[in-house]
Amino acid sequence: MKNSINLVSKRRRPGKFHRRLFIVSVIFFSIAFLISAGLIGYRLILGGQLEVLKSDETKLIAAVNLDPEKKVKFLTVKERLSEIQKILNERKNLNNRINTVSAVLPQDLGISLIESDEQQIKLRVTAPDLVSLNNLIEEKIESYAVEQNRAVKRIEMTSFGLNPNTLLYEATFSIEFI
Repeated sequence: MKNSINLVSKRRRPGKFHRRLFIVSVIFFSIAFLISAGLIGYRLILGGQLEVLKSDETKLIAAVNLDPEKKVKFLTVKERLSEIQKILNERKNLNNRINTVSAVLPQDLGISLIESDEQQIKLRVTAPDLVSLNNLIEEKIESYAVEQNRAVKRIEMTSFGLNPNTLLYEATFSIEFI
């Protein structure tokens, strides 16, 4: 008979490395499970909202199709808006020139007509008396034309007279730019 008894088992206990690896794997798979569950829940919620939106869309399409007059009006307005947008995109911005011309005019003069293109501005002003028009013609127009940054080629008064209906003096000017 043997005198010594071996109490140590042949099985090895897991080391620190194996324990840490097990804990990290459990944490990783737990996080992956929670993220997956969250995404699945999010998808289910969005799927329900999608069904509601699709049913609303079919109701609206059916409502538009029931009334062809509304459909024609809608398409007409849509076409007009696209044409307006095209015109606005092609239009030249002449606001700066018009603003500089109107800033030169005395306060007691009124503007009754402005026609503008890239090369010239036609302007009709009205005044209650001749003093205001004289001030414009002798002082303001000359100072406006002298400034180099305005690129004025010629300023010409094309008409002058008294409007019998309003009893206001009217003068029309044509300003050509370089």
